[in-house]
Amino acid sequence: MPRFHRQPTFEAKANVPMVTATRDRLALEIRMAGELLALRPSIDAYNTLSKMLAALARAGMRSQLLEPGTALMNAICDRYEHSGAVSVEREEAAGLRQVVANIDAALHRVPLQRFNRAVAEVEAFFAVADPSTNEQ
Repeated sequence: MPRFHRQPTFEAKANVPMVTATRDRLALEIRMAGELLALRPSIDAYNTLSKMLAALARAGMRSQLLEPGTALMNAICDRYEHSGAVSVEREEAAGLRQVVANIDAALHRVPLQRFNRAVAEVEAFFAVADPSTNEQ
């Protein structure tokens, strides 16, 4: 009776877990983005954190973890539209730190290939939608 050995095939819907080094690097990047926005608010800091939150939402992170952060980001954006300057109140800074800590604790549940795809999609969206990159 002949034995046939099958080559392992890649399953497109398989969830590849993040290795510890990747999770730690991503957690550090998210924490740094949150701290930068809390301590030195700017348009770039706001955009960086909003891209990260969008990528995590696109990758399938639970909405319960992201909704408080989205609400805080919306409040900061509303204030910017009224005043013309990005500012973060003390309570909002504390809320951002809490949201980032909750995201950090749940990062290991986000599959790596979904996260990589989500980052690429968000970056492609911002590259197309960013009017500052259009040269004439």
